[in-house]
Amino acid sequence: MQLGIRYSQLMQYHLAMKASNKYSINVIVKINKGLEIYMKIRYQNEPSLKEDYVEVHFREETEKIKTIRDFFNAFQSIAGKKENEIHKLHPESIYYLEVVDRKLFAYQEKEVYLLEYSLQHFLECFENYGFVRIGKSTAVNLYKVNKVKTDLNMRLRLIMDNGELLILNRTYKKSFLDALHHIREVGYENY
Repeated sequence: MQLGIRYSQLMQYHLAMKASNKYSINVIVKINKGLEIYMKIRYQNEPSLKEDYVEVHFREETEKIKTIRDFFNAFQSIAGKKENEIHKLHPESIYYLEVVDRKLFAYQEKEVYLLEYSLQHFLECFENYGFVRIGKSTAVNLYKVNKVKTDLNMRLRLIMDNGELLILNRTYKKSFLDALHHIREVGYENY
């Protein structure tokens, strides 16, 4: 998701108010698919803060507010462990998750990291990133699925963007397909 602001308006006002520690501006935030959000944004410089933060105030939770929440959630990161080193991972970089010997592993395009989550807890925390369960111990990032093919016994074969093949257990087929059709069209071929 990309957010764009009409920068000519923003920069004119920003330059005029640069000397101030507190100002607000009305902006139009353009989101892909033609969605525009009109809102007031307040900026306040507070050197005494221990950490930066953003607050979003709204009258009711609409699709626009959910989109803003998803945008800010994109800045979340996860600590992944590999070879006794801690690495910063972004949820959208994870292709799939798998539990092996009661440990959760995150698979990226070419790397594998150990996470300090249970699979269920991870899915609850990062459900907005397109993760859905495909087996008792496996979940996939729907945004990384390239193709879905039918397999024997009503199972599905998932071909990931990196070429890896995952098998979807038929127990999870309906919830997977519902989630998939909700967020993205994928080539569906008979095998």
